[in-house]
Amino acid sequence: MPDGLVRWPDRPVTPGRVAVVTVSYNTRELTALLLWSKGSQLARWVWVLDSDIVISRPDALQKAVQRAEETDAAIAGEPWWDSWHKTDHFLAYSLLIDPVRVWRDGIEPFTDGGDPAFDLLQSAEAQGETLCEFPFVKDRYVIHRGRSSLFAVWQSGDITHPSHDWARDHHEPHFGLVEGAAATHDELMKAFRAEIGPLDGQKAVAALTTRA
Repeated sequence: MPDGLVRWPDRPVTPGRVAVVTVSYNTRELTALLLWSKGSQLARWVWVLDSDIVISRPDALQKAVQRAEETDAAIAGEPWWDSWHKTDHFLAYSLLIDPVRVWRDGIEPFTDGGDPAFDLLQSAEAQGETLCEFPFVKDRYVIHRGRSSLFAVWQSGDITHPSHDWARDHHEPHFGLVEGAAATHDELMKAFRAEIGPLDGQKAVAALTTRA
């Protein structure tokens, strides 16, 4: 990566395409499950997803894009109570972003830490962009296992990791506090393992195209 920020080109995005952006820390199987569940969903957006998200409804992207376009929103997300800032705001586990309107000067980039989207969302609103709510987790369009990277940190036993102390007491999955989501996640994981088999690097990549 070059030094400094690289903004999105100031030109129209190719219709009928979607880029999926995710960050993973030792969650290879969950990341492969995400790719497997994505299938062939397409749109003119960038979809930022946690690596422990599973797309559980085939119309998830279509409905989210429709809501964003109806409200002329640059970002679609789901509100979650932020105990640090004492307010509801979108977390980064599932954000649908119009890159031309959001990845530009005047709007902050994603940051390191436990709430990487906070500055981006605040500055986007300050720049006059519309943020619309979409019930990604609440209406089971996606399932968010939650805390999977913290589980990997805790499981590794690496006491030098900067998140080790936090992970010790915050590594259990929460599934977005949605009733029945854990059971559905287990069913999807079983179907994934049955279709893909024992996971290695090649099969993790193959998960991207298996259902396309």
